[in-house]
Amino acid sequence: MSAHELDCRDLSASPGGSPILRGLSLTVPAGSRTALLGPSGAGKTTLLRAISGLQAIDAGEVRLGGEPIHGRAVHRRGIAMVFQEPRLLPHIDVQDNVALALRAAGVGRRERRRIAAAQLEEVGLAGLADRRVQGLSGGEQQRVALARALCSNPRLLLLDEPLTSLDPNRRAALRRVIVDLQRQRRLTTVIVTHDRSEAAELGQQIALMLEGRIVQHDEPRALFERPVSAAVARFFGVANLIPEGAQTLAIRPEHVRLQRHGGRRGIVVEAVYAGDHVRVVVDCAGQRLQAHLPPQDAPRAGEQVGLILPDEHLWRLPSGRSAEVTEV
Repeated sequence: MSAHELDCRDLSASPGGSPILRGLSLTVPAGSRTALLGPSGAGKTTLLRAISGLQAIDAGEVRLGGEPIHGRAVHRRGIAMVFQEPRLLPHIDVQDNVALALRAAGVGRRERRRIAAAQLEEVGLAGLADRRVQGLSGGEQQRVALARALCSNPRLLLLDEPLTSLDPNRRAALRRVIVDLQRQRRLTTVIVTHDRSEAAELGQQIALMLEGRIVQHDEPRALFERPVSAAVARFFGVANLIPEGAQTLAIRPEHVRLQRHGGRRGIVVEAVYAGDHVRVVVDCAGQRLQAHLPPQDAPRAGEQVGLILPDEHLWRLPSGRSAEVTEV
């Protein structure tokens, strides 16, 4: 087994007495990035806290590099965590904030400042070492928090929605910093987000979490193009889910074609211009399906049309509640 592979096996946890993690398993290969994706309340933060030791587990185990660490104290796990809020100390400068863990470990002041300066350079803040954190932007504060986490030379880096409070430009810049640093260090990393596009940019793999379980863990393209259940398809924006016996047919709106004759007959109930396409909603015997069409090809509301669902773009997914939450 690789030295820094993360392996969570059958984890259960009940913060506040309510079961949140429900027999969850997740493996993150050494030196890779996994984006942990899911809606609010899925248990993403609870999982990170369980891995780091901030949340007690009811059952299961956490291994890092093949060694069980779930019984160890937080500071003995070799894990660094960056939170949604940077949690910096306002009464000391940027460099001393970065070096906090080194100070706690008894590293001398000169060596602390040397290491902190190197970390600040890595995150693009070399010129701000002597500044107070109150004068920094939100993006700069998160970079300080990232540099602080890296100062301890962790075996595993956990990031809990570090981009949520930033504006789009700063989010994009910090995404690049995170990806570049992880690649350079080959540091096993788990990044929590609730944004599908962000997960695809940040993660070499995406682990989708629903109701306390990992329901699909694969390369980003697989979750967008080959969801394993209707629940996964819905989360990844597949608007067209058509029950058909023991299966559910799924197709993305951009793959649906309309024609004047033939096909599944229906009435256009909505046609909304969205810039590069028109979102057309068609009622087919009570089933509403969407198509995204070029503006010049879009019908008007009230027109009768035929829908073509090309077989090469259809997925056949298992139906039923059990398929919604089956772990893979």
